[in-house]
Amino acid sequence: MRFRLRAALVPAALLAAAAVFVPAADRSGSDGKKATPVAPAAPAAARKAPQNSCSTCLERRPILDPALFRDRSLYEPDAAAAYEVARRIPATLDRLHCFCECAESARFHHKTLLTCFTDSHAAGCGICVKEALLAGELKQKGAPDDEIASLVHGMFRTEGHPPVPTRPASAR
Repeated sequence: MRFRLRAALVPAALLAAAAVFVPAADRSGSDGKKATPVAPAAPAAARKAPQNSCSTCLERRPILDPALFRDRSLYEPDAAAAYEVARRIPATLDRLHCFCECAESARFHHKTLLTCFTDSHAAGCGICVKEALLAGELKQKGAPDDEIASLVHGMFRTEGHPPVPTRPASAR
């Protein structure tokens, strides 16, 4: 009886340990895969956080706390800074297409770049992080959202990518 109980517990423990990592493509240019840790569970107070306060955004879920992604050995080096940008300028990121193909993915089907920051996806994706940081830098320099969208799309859109829908400023 004791042996059967232990045998039943071992697979459950292995599954629990394996659930900590989600495989994600390493976008650094290598052909290999790396495991991207999932964001730690948010405390109860954070789970009850209000929706995204952006009244014009398509994405209404809250942006995760940048402090969750400060460990550079686990996440993209600039992940925390990108999550801070998402919190600071959600309406701008909500106008941008994410060129890591998460919008086209059956797994993610993200609405906009802002969606990448409502879960731990962006913390393991250099493309999401770079797009957000570029948008934040341009916004800080006073660039309008239409110009930011044009520059980000021009830099990150790959050959053969279908045209991306853009929302005019008047539609926001």
